[in-house]
Amino acid sequence: MILTFGGKQIGQVDTNFFQHIKPLLNYWGLQWNENYDEIEPALYGQCYVISGLEQRDLESVKKLLKHTDVTIEENPSGVNITATISVSFVADQPVPIIVQTENSKLLYITPAENTENAVQNIIHKNILCKRKSNHYSFSFRWREKEYIPEWITYLILQIGLSKTFSSLASISFGEFQTGINHILRSINPTLADLQCERETKKMKKPKIEPELKVPDTFIAAQQLIPVRSSPATVSRNKNLHNGPAINPFKNIQIPESTINPFKQKQGKTSTAINPFQPNTYTTRSSKE
Repeated sequence: MILTFGGKQIGQVDTNFFQHIKPLLNYWGLQWNENYDEIEPALYGQCYVISGLEQRDLESVKKLLKHTDVTIEENPSGVNITATISVSFVADQPVPIIVQTENSKLLYITPAENTENAVQNIIHKNILCKRKSNHYSFSFRWREKEYIPEWITYLILQIGLSKTFSSLASISFGEFQTGINHILRSINPTLADLQCERETKKMKKPKIEPELKVPDTFIAAQQLIPVRSSPATVSRNKNLHNGPAINPFKNIQIPESTINPFKQKQGKTSTAINPFQPNTYTTRSSKE
């Protein structure tokens, strides 16, 4: 069958296959017109006034929802307003998204990663918001700021069309990808690119442990030699630091000498006693 959108042909698919994946249209902000056999915008006549969002991000939201015919404004005008949305950013809130309605009820949302295969979870990143209200407060965690336009897009689709959503349990991931490439990409390639992403940055960044300062007296890690255990006897030729071997029986280098009991001492000159040597001393003459 030939598919048309806005009076233009966008592709051709098998009739049975289209009937199978048709529930995807509402999640993308589209609907099927049975009378004209044509895909149409699904948010025509709805208007949302968004405050607190940077102009660049506001334009991104408009671009992602352009095919739905929804009206996105920054300031209220004469148009009938569906709901007002105030956006704020918090540096350290417990979850990436907190939605508050006018009756002060809070909705805590942690978007799903694109690594999942369940189409029901990844089509809107598991962002669910079925509560009806005239005013919403969207609080986003600051470090996920890059995802804000995409998340606001899904929140508006949830608020405006959740009653038309049906289960996607029977649609496989491959069929989901085929629907994106053969239908949505021809209508809104920007949204199609987001739907096709398979890898995304982790929204919860790992904590970085503080580096401990090691005293100078410690051995640096690269200087250590790993000790390998072995069933054989450990070699004693090397210690853990690859230094010289320790030999407890090593001889001390001292001068060696042979003991001679008859060796004369150096120092005072010794004189041998000769009992037969004539007396050189003067003696008194004996009396006769």
